[in-house]
Amino acid sequence: MRLSLDTIGYGGYFTTPGEQLALEDAVRRAAQFGYDAACIYAHRPLGFPLDLNQDRRRRLKDLYAQLDLEMGAVVCCTSFLEANHVLLYPQEKEILYVRECIRLANDLGAGIVRILAGFYGYFQNPLAGQGYGLPSFESRSRRVSRGEDWLEAWDQVRRGIREVALYAQDEGITLALQTHPEITMNNDDTLELLAEIDVPSLKVGLDLPLIESPDPDFVRRTVLRMKGLMVYSHTISLRKIYTVGGAPAGWEEVTPGEELDPLPWEAFLKACQEIGYDGLLSAEQCSPIIRGHKLGTLPLVDERYRTSLAFMKGLLLKLGAYTGHKQPPAQ
Repeated sequence: MRLSLDTIGYGGYFTTPGEQLALEDAVRRAAQFGYDAACIYAHRPLGFPLDLNQDRRRRLKDLYAQLDLEMGAVVCCTSFLEANHVLLYPQEKEILYVRECIRLANDLGAGIVRILAGFYGYFQNPLAGQGYGLPSFESRSRRVSRGEDWLEAWDQVRRGIREVALYAQDEGITLALQTHPEITMNNDDTLELLAEIDVPSLKVGLDLPLIESPDPDFVRRTVLRMKGLMVYSHTISLRKIYTVGGAPAGWEEVTPGEELDPLPWEAFLKACQEIGYDGLLSAEQCSPIIRGHKLGTLPLVDERYRTSLAFMKGLLLKLGAYTGHKQPPAQ
């Protein structure tokens, strides 16, 4: 397994306003820290395909070669759900966007494009609590209590992803569908969606923090089910936040291996070895960093990427599972 830096952390999405880097500078950070690869977050201000003309794409490929970096995945944040108005067409726009990301991946020599099924920007859509055993996707009605609105949303996503998977197949690109709410609420949903779409170019992006339980045995069983399907993985950790008395109050991202990290990374990586996974483990920072009751800055993003690399590389070396070639940077 090799270690990658997902450039999302440098896009300024979750840091102090103005604290962001250009894509090329984020890629240079990956080489500076000692990562094997850098993944391109395919959104503004980083790697939106329409902002990368052919000349810039050539220069990016040259930069990767100069830095001795592997071209990582092209990472998209997508939702294939249709809108709640007949004259709005978000799915068609999403299909066009993913097609452009597939073209970008081809031009850069990246083999994988990461996608999400349906995502509102939160882990639940605003109507989810009105459902009757399943999350709701429209206001309370008989359709909701029968689950028809959820089934309709599932079908919308299945049709949209199948279309882009067929295009990816024609272009020789693999799509990594990351298990992520709202449609793929768990890994069972992801496997069922893959089976229903049944296009060989569509595989799985499996992230440890998005496995339903941190129990090591459960983690291992989940990974083993992904044999032959897992092509990508992010390495970030999530910890739950509780009030006094133990009531759940929220969650936050933490760096793998730090004191507050609750996840069984060694069990996860051993299971990845069992299924023969030899792809990227891509560090990311994709939610707010708050330190001293202020939004984080670029040095804090740097610190988290460095810490993640040191922990994950140490663990991979311990397990004999590191297949990259980078030496630790000079101190």
